[in-house]
Formats: sequence, C-alpha cells, structure tokens
Amino acid sequence: MRKIALARRCGVWLLCALALTGCFARGTRPPPTPTLNALAPELSPGAPQPQPTLDLNATPIVPPTAESVVPTESAAQPTPAEPPTQPAPPPSSSAVRLFIAEGVPPALAAAFTPLINSGQVVLSDAANAQVQLARIAPNTPTPLLARWVYVPVVPYVSTAENISVVDIQRFWRGEIAALAALSEGGQPPVLVMTEEVRRWLVSGLNQPAPNTPTEVVLGEILAPRLWELRSAWSIVPFEQLNPTLKALRVDGVNILSRSVSIDQWSMTDTFGVTGTDAAALQAVSQAILSAGSWLPTNRDPSRLTALILTGVTALTRATAWKMETQGILYPARDIAPFFAEGDIIHTSNEVAFAKNCPYPDPASPSLIFCSREKYFELLRAIGINVIELTGNHVNDWGTAALLNSLELYTAYSIPYFGGGKNADDARRAAIREHNGNKIAFIGCNAVGPNGAWATAARPGAARCDDAYLSLEIARLKTVADIVVMTIQYQELYQYNAPPAQDAFFRKYAAMGADVVIGSQAHQPQGFAFTAWQGGAFIHFGLGNLFFDQMQSLGTRQMFADKLIIYEGRHLSTELYTGIIEDYARPRPMTPTERAAFLKTIFRASGW
Repeated sequence: MRKIALARRCGVWLLCALALTGCFARGTRPPPTPTLNALAPELSPGAPQPQPTLDLNATPIVPPTAESVVPTESAAQPTPAEPPTQPAPPPSSSAVRLFIAEGVPPALAAAFTPLINSGQVVLSDAANAQVQLARIAPNTPTPLLARWVYVPVVPYVSTAENISVVDIQRFWRGEIAALAALSEGGQPPVLVMTEEVRRWLVSGLNQPAPNTPTEVVLGEILAPRLWELRSAWSIVPFEQLNPTLKALRVDGVNILSRSVSIDQWSMTDTFGVTGTDAAALQAVSQAILSAGSWLPTNRDPSRLTALILTGVTALTRATAWKMETQGILYPARDIAPFFAEGDIIHTSNEVAFAKNCPYPDPASPSLIFCSREKYFELLRAIGINVIELTGNHVNDWGTAALLNSLELYTAYSIPYFGGGKNADDARRAAIREHNGNKIAFIGCNAVGPNGAWATAARPGAARCDDAYLSLEIARLKTVADIVVMTIQYQELYQYNAPPAQDAFFRKYAAMGADVVIGSQAHQPQGFAFTAWQGGAFIHFGLGNLFFDQMQSLGTRQMFADKLIIYEGRHLSTELYTGIIEDYARPRPMTPTERAAFLKTIFRASGW
C-alpha cells in the first residue's frame, strides 16, 4: 500500500455553510457535555507504529498546503496506532501541550497516541496548547494535512440515487421534508449515525433542530438499523462504506467514480496540525512523519480499484449480424462510458472465436454458435481484461475453435478462467492486481452439457468439483484480497433465485468466496448478503451483456456490477442497469425504468 497526500485548489465544506442552534430530537441520544479534548479517549485502534520521539532541534519541515501536496508512490501507507492501554507516564517539563478539536477523525488523532503514551505530548485545552489538531482552511500552511471524505448512504435496498447539499442543510435545521424523497413513502427519513460522525456534524453545524429525527448507534449496528428502518439515511467516512449500504451521489457527483477527485466532492473536510510554538510544532510533526503514522486522506485513488462484472456475451446470430451491418463496435455505443470507469473488467464469453465461422444469419434457429475472429475487437475496445469460460456453448464449434480463442486471449495478455485447454487448465484461477488490490477469479460449470466440460485430453469449461474448490478457495484467500467465484448454473427465466440455487451459491460463500456471481442468467436475478460486515456479496444472475434475446423484457434487462475495492476490501457496489436494444446494444435505463427494475429485483431478493 502507498502513502499519498492529495492536492486541492479550492473546496467547499458542506458543514461550514451554516451555524445552527438547537438540541437533539426527542427520543435520541443527547450529546455529551463538551470536554477540552473530546476525541482523546477515542483514538482509533490499529497496528502499533514505530515509537516517535520529539527532537526540538530537528531540521525544519517545509509546511505543505492543499495546493502543494502531491501523491507519494513509494512510501507505505500507515495504519492508525493503537489507543493507550495503560495510563501515560507523567509528562516531562518539556512535554508539548496538544489540543485535539471536536470533530477530528479518530484515525488522525490516533497518530498522536504514542507521543501521549510516552509523555512527550500532554493533552491541553485550546487556550494553553502549543500545537492543535483541528479543522483548517484548505490553503493553510501546515506540516501535516489531511483531506477526509464523508459519504451519504442509504440501505442498499433503497432506490434513491442522489442527495443535495442544500437539502442536507435544510434537514439539519429542521426542514425535515427536504429529504423525504429518500424514503419510499415520502415520510421524512431518520438520520442514523455513529458518535464519530455526530461529533463531526455538530462541530461544524452545532446541534440539529429539535424536530430533526436522528439516532446515534454503534458502528457495527449502523447498517442493520438502516435496513430495519428503511426510511433512513446516514453519513459515513469513505473507508467505512460497506456493500450493504448504497452510496448516494451528491448534487450529481459520484464519489465511486475514479474520475472524480476529492476537490469535486462537497463533503470533503480538511484537517491539519498548527501551532503558535514553531519549535513544538516542528518537533511533533517530525516525530509523526518519522513514525509514518499520519493518514493524509481516507480516499486515496492510488489504492482504489473499480472491478466490473458482467453477464453473458454471445457475439453470434442477430448480434453478430448487427456488428457486420452497423459496425463491430456498435453494441458498445451506449455502455462504453460505464466501462471507461473500470480498471478490471470481466465478461463470460460463451461463444468461441472460430477461424471458419460463417457470415451470421440473424434468423438462424440453430443453437450451435460461433463468433468471427474480428468480433474480438469489441471486447478489446470496452477494456475486457479477464474472461470467463464456464459457458455451456464454449465447444459448440468444436474444440479447435476454443483452442483458437485461448490463443487469442493469450496473445493479448488477457487471463481466462473457468475453462481452458484441459481440465487442469480450466479449473485454474486467474489473478489480477491493480493499485495494490489483488483479485482472484475462479469459476465452474455445474450443469454441462457433457460436451462443454473439459477433460484431461479436451478443452472446455471447468466442471464444479466442491472437494477441489473448498481447498482452492481457501488457498486463494491467502494470496488474494478478494476471491470472485462465478457459476454457470441452470438457466432460469425468473427474477428470484429458488431455494436450490440460493443454497448452491451460498455454499461457495461459506467456502470463503467474497463475491459469488451467476454467469448463466439470460434474465437478471436478485441479490444476497451473507453478513452485515465482511460477508459475501451474491448476485444470482446478471443477465445478458451482448446477446440477441429480444423476446421478453426480462431477457432485454441487464446488470453490470461495479465493485469498488479499496485497500483490499470490497467497499461498495454500483449497479449499471440497462435494456438491450436492436438485438445487440445495451443502453442505460431511464430513471423510471431503473426504479421499477430495481424494485422488482429487490422484491425477488426477499428484501
């Protein structure tokens, strides 16, 4: 992992816009009596850091500003220090007096824990402090600068998409109907938050209006409480996102987009270390920098990966004919901008590229498929860089066509999995690494037919072998951050996963897969989570990506799942919802189509 600091030319901090008065809503937890160093008892846990020491004669540090800070690629990203477990020794007469302001993220305050434990720093009130850790203007010269991103969220089952800064401000000051659109019934939602976030909000806005509905809960029950209430929302630091929560856009800006910088995000706050005693400020800052315990941001683009998972690709029949008549890249015309946001992009290519594949017949009743080699350009154009081969049509045109496809993928350095030159090659996992995030892909075909399965002497799809998979998934967990398990299951033209399918997919989650995906579905299916924190994300069927099945609305609807991986952890999933047009071309759903589709899928998920 790498340590960075991010540049900022200008910024608008949401919570500095208003200074509100009032108290907590009736029935919610009242705020504690303010203390001089309210965050000091809450320093975040983490791995122990090298013991910093103060040197009042250290070489001066050139204090960076938000404009001058640039990413550092080589340094390891620090982990917040553990909080004190024993009383600190009496401070020495030379101990630096430190004030930690209300609302500072605990992860930043934790950088001072070793200095406090050793007696080199003593906590103080603001009036007598030599050094302060507090909110600062983005252009303030400081040797330690941090940009902290906060994200509004709703339960994943919600169809809400966007929230406005102005409406958040109105809600906080008591105009609770301002956020009524976040709830299905139009009633004002409850703001459920952790104590950390409550302190951050109050430090900038003072108390919420008396009628503003709020609840303060422990972090581990935040997600289940939001799901229980349904008409509820929250704000969380970026690194505390989890897949059971849906990140909202803010005034149309999507923080999950890799093209969005924190300068464009109106819920970015800036913190830093300042002081009136130059020698004390220098000594404290040098000690923390030497220990590597400072976190310059909680959203570092160099540690973020966008993984896009898609369903069935079958460049044959009417889809192929459209490519011949409208252009090879025609199917990607409307979905290309979404794929441009991906770093690792997957598809299940069910149809082999054959040297002798004939010109396509759009009306052919045959279910024996092939793709012409030139169609491979479509996959390259949209950035496909990992290919699944669990499909039941992989050997339709003979084993020579599949072997030709494998040569094609290898020639362009695209790893494949779920199928291969023989049974051993077919069951081998593919591993991709991006921005320090290592992702393993493994897949199998549970339903055949026999001619599609690989053998010791024949190429084909990997047959599901639970004895092998239980060991291999466990092994992959030791070498990769995220294990994606894909399954070619029975094709079911229904939105819900029946009990047998549900149990089959959960079996692989229980083996340790972080993500379990159904690649077989020509009609999209629902979702499941196996735990509120750290569990698996299951999508029983994504639907077609490129295929000519226009016979029903269900076969025209499709998903592409964009998983946000940060520091080796699945933080969030953004759903692309589309409808296939003209036998070949998925387009984004309209807002009305999307809301109706998501409600259907969520009901089918049992939510």
